[in-house]
Amino acid sequence: MAALSAKKVWQNTGIAWLLALAIVAGVFLHAGVVPFGPHSLLMSDMGTQYIPLLTAMQHALKYQVFHLYSFSQSLGSVVVPTVAYYLLSPFNLIVVFFSAAQVPVAASLIVMTKIATIAATMTWYLQHHFRTPQRLTVTFALAFSFCGFVAVNYFDFMWLDSLIILPLVAGGIDRLVREQRPGMFFGWLLASIVTNYYLGYMTCLFAALYFVYVLVNWSAIRDVITRPADWYGRLSQFVLTAMFSGLSAAVILIPTGIGMLQTAKSATSAINWRPVPEFGLEIFSQFGVGATTYSQRLWHAPTVFVSSVVVVLVLTYFVHPRITKQRKWSAAGLLLALFLAMWVRTFNTIWHMMQAPAGFPFRNVFFLSFIMVELAFAAWQAEPRQIKRYWQWGLPAIQALSVVVGALFIKGMLKLVQGYSARLATYYRHIQTIHWTSVGLSVLSIGLAAVVIFATQKIWRKGLISLLVITEVGGNFMLAMRGSAFGHAQAYAVAYQAENRQMGQVNDPDGQLYRVQNDNTLINRAYTGHYNNYNDSLLFNFHGVAAYSSTLNEQTRQTLQKLGLFSDNVRRIGATGLTPLSELLLGVKDSVHLTGSQSVTTPSASYSGMGFAVSPALAAVQLSSDALRNQEALMQALRPQKQAYLAQAKLVSDHVKHVGVIHGVKTTYPEHHVLTMRATATGPVYFWAVNGGTKYATMQVNGRSIKPATNSNGQAVLLKLGDFKRGQLLTCRFAATYAVALYKTQIMSLRQSDFTKLVQDVRQQKLTLRTQESRFQTKLTGHVQGSAQKSELFLSIPYDTGWQARVNGKRVTAQRLVNGLMGLPIQPGKNRIQLTYHVPGGRLGLGISLASLLGFAGLSWYWRKRRQPAAKHAK
Repeated sequence: MAALSAKKVWQNTGIAWLLALAIVAGVFLHAGVVPFGPHSLLMSDMGTQYIPLLTAMQHALKYQVFHLYSFSQSLGSVVVPTVAYYLLSPFNLIVVFFSAAQVPVAASLIVMTKIATIAATMTWYLQHHFRTPQRLTVTFALAFSFCGFVAVNYFDFMWLDSLIILPLVAGGIDRLVREQRPGMFFGWLLASIVTNYYLGYMTCLFAALYFVYVLVNWSAIRDVITRPADWYGRLSQFVLTAMFSGLSAAVILIPTGIGMLQTAKSATSAINWRPVPEFGLEIFSQFGVGATTYSQRLWHAPTVFVSSVVVVLVLTYFVHPRITKQRKWSAAGLLLALFLAMWVRTFNTIWHMMQAPAGFPFRNVFFLSFIMVELAFAAWQAEPRQIKRYWQWGLPAIQALSVVVGALFIKGMLKLVQGYSARLATYYRHIQTIHWTSVGLSVLSIGLAAVVIFATQKIWRKGLISLLVITEVGGNFMLAMRGSAFGHAQAYAVAYQAENRQMGQVNDPDGQLYRVQNDNTLINRAYTGHYNNYNDSLLFNFHGVAAYSSTLNEQTRQTLQKLGLFSDNVRRIGATGLTPLSELLLGVKDSVHLTGSQSVTTPSASYSGMGFAVSPALAAVQLSSDALRNQEALMQALRPQKQAYLAQAKLVSDHVKHVGVIHGVKTTYPEHHVLTMRATATGPVYFWAVNGGTKYATMQVNGRSIKPATNSNGQAVLLKLGDFKRGQLLTCRFAATYAVALYKTQIMSLRQSDFTKLVQDVRQQKLTLRTQESRFQTKLTGHVQGSAQKSELFLSIPYDTGWQARVNGKRVTAQRLVNGLMGLPIQPGKNRIQLTYHVPGGRLGLGISLASLLGFAGLSWYWRKRRQPAAKHAK
């Protein structure tokens, strides 16, 4: 096998990096994205999750505080799953060179450098896999680095690291099979798992398929494996190396796995395991440019785009006379396996870590793109002009026809499934936007690819192919950006600096632990779309209640939801629905409101520290789905009284008008209520619909709109209607799904005088917690007064087995209170509380990782010793 020139390899790799960087810079320049224009990537998950997380990371790096438990993720949670899922890419260190206000600029540069690095590693792979220093490897690498997956999901940049590492993992498998040297495969598979365990898991599945593919082809082509022992040796090396590589990541995987079991992802649905197809012929439309745009990011067919040049050459591969049948069959088998991994729902669920993706479907499609590029270059190496003449024009014609058929299929299916399948109707309605200009461009590109590959002189062919691929991938990226809800870069920087100064007054300046309800929406001015402020606590380094993350603790979310707070889905919990009682239970000290451009901080009247001594009766309270009933039960457990704390308002009248169509559009909220009630107690009045079904955006009370800041329509949320005196009338106007008889609406007044007595009683034995300074470990200390009647300490901290608690220096066992919060046993008199957090599974994971690294090192030494005599014998 010919030796490669290292100088030539690295030249091509560097050219690929620079060329890809230039292309993505050109696309960003065209779209006006920072640092080339006024727009920022404050959209979709980038704006709601990654920017806040990167900002929190920037803050941690700036102040060298790396706590593994954070009170800035809802009520608090271990951060290892979040860091493992979102932040372990080394490219994220770019934020160090930017201020917190300029993190969106850093995010753009991270995207650009990642895409450029995908091109570099793919160029390296193609040169080593095919043992060629051809400059055209750069062009094929660009087709992969700008494939459909990248063009549609580039702003979910945590996934891009897997595309960077994939060619290196494949190169490591090549080296294992060819030379029986597994070190490269071990290292890069470990890097893939560590940087993003989710796609790292997929890479492990792909590695098994690719190993079989390479082993079969290598033995057939080179005839180097002649004995069963040779097959067994390579197979055992692959299995053991993959196993040790995965186990070496245990320091991340075990704590992350324990943490993820606390999320809603631990639940499975039988519907996700049905062996039914996930898509139809619409997949063929995805081989053309501009097939999927930003507006279709949550619903689309597999984004298999890799340029028309690559597709024509892949088809050429299977009719080429110089390529053996065994190679064709093995390639077809690999492509089929990767296709079935997306097409059959059962396999698709397995590939997505046993869960159906919530938006951004077919996240494993880039593996198919990778193999297509590899086969396309193999066909190029074999000289595509050697196929028969009718194939040279027949294959592009088939490809062009399939793109048109795919587009027409979507239109036909949309009409066919209406009234028969709501799920399919929703799917095809989301992907129905057929850009016929894009279809025409796709057909033109396929025709040009055929002409360049089969009908141009050799001297021009490479240059024209490169020009065509660069034009296609750049054009597809631009078209995929259509409809993007870019944010405003300068507005973000100005708003961030102002709001950060405002929130700096309430982010625990004295080391005291408490929570803040933030209604300051100054930062929202930088967003084009609606921004719900879920992760502002990460942006501005304070402790809040809301959160939006794939790693949100489900027990915490359910606890807050049962207290009446709004939760749109299992990844989000908002602060809409807070009441004086929930502020008391959650340790909310201040509320920050925006007035004009100034923030106003209002102390919470019920704040009583981060916990307080309670009667054992609180442990007996079991929360149901009725928030008002739950609040009454909790208040009675805290301070029992004969009279209920919540008084049902008296119905005076309910006029309902059925309005089925509004402005020519059928409405899902046809029952328009004018509900008149009389308050039966003095205090705040709350509206609760047990089964949701309310359009809160239409809610008016005595002529005043009380629309929630977060769109809560159709969900169950405890909504404050205002403060009223006993006997005062209130008239509610709102649209709903049902008439009131079926609606089960509750409108209740909180007896303010009784609740004030409850707060006064609780404050006599409140707990004030302080954080101890530490760079890595979360430590809390405080004092509380216990009594014979109140022998339990309620803590406004989620129950977590990672907390080690000491009361007066003695280890105690925590218990679960109020569904998902924590309680500790205390003694009469003064109690000194110490809480220290240890990441569950952290020590076990570290031990397994170290043992696995040592185990692989020893195994590698053994394999190397065995290989040396064999090499001498071969000479």
